[in-house]
Amino acid sequence: MHSVSVKDLSLSFGPVEVLQKLDIDINDGEFLVLLGSSGCGKSTLLNCIAGLLDITDGQIFIKGRNVTWDEPSQRGIGMVFQSYALYPQMSVEGNLSFGLKNAKMPAAEIAKRVARAAEILQIGPLLKRKPAALSGGQRQRVAIGRALVRDVDVFLFDEPLSNLDAKLRADLRVELKQLHRQLKNTMIYVTHDQVEAMTLADRIAIMRDGSIQQLAKPDEIYNRPVNRYVADFIGSPSMNFMQGSIGAKGLTIGDVTLSIDGYKSATKLAKDDVIVGVRPEHVA
Repeated sequence: MHSVSVKDLSLSFGPVEVLQKLDIDINDGEFLVLLGSSGCGKSTLLNCIAGLLDITDGQIFIKGRNVTWDEPSQRGIGMVFQSYALYPQMSVEGNLSFGLKNAKMPAAEIAKRVARAAEILQIGPLLKRKPAALSGGQRQRVAIGRALVRDVDVFLFDEPLSNLDAKLRADLRVELKQLHRQLKNTMIYVTHDQVEAMTLADRIAIMRDGSIQQLAKPDEIYNRPVNRYVADFIGSPSMNFMQGSIGAKGLTIGDVTLSIDGYKSATKLAKDDVIVGVRPEHVA
């Protein structure tokens, strides 16, 4: 069963088309990463799924239910933003329980959910502290906890680690992966950091100018990019590109001819000019 499905989704602001007829099916329990450079539309797509933006055309389904025009609170999602969005005057416990109290949930159930989230995220000793007394990593755990206590079907993460230093980002990436394995919820994660994407994702959707360039597993994207943009975007250092041609003797690049026996797809391009991509680690 697909946990989240986006069908023919488009979004325009006046004459500007921001998202272009997107189709994505996200499996139940999958960790999908939306990856791309700034302005590609990844956060916009996440906001559409969350119900924070009204789409121009298309449909959004969560757990098989059409939620295209439902309010965010009715979609069964929990969202973690780039900014921690914590109430500074409240304790950690108050931040975790605030939404549940507004929903008129019984006090015993609130206490149970807060305790469970605190145990999972290892923030039990911090429950009486206020956000100002927490480190960046601790604040991010509390922000994740606010989504966790709602017992939702789908978690949405909008670049949650981008405000943290490199070491803390690496540590929290591991914790997020462990959290996903423990909860087995569907998670959709936005980032511009390819290391985060390759580390966390079951599948990656690479976006550019409001469209999806490739949707596949990390190793497939790295080893079999569908176009030059994806090949250039993934990898550090980036891929090297050279002009070449394919003839009867093989692949010719400048004065060098290489055999391509065994590469059936390449032999179909005989007599065609091609662009050859070589990753730095493959150069001996």
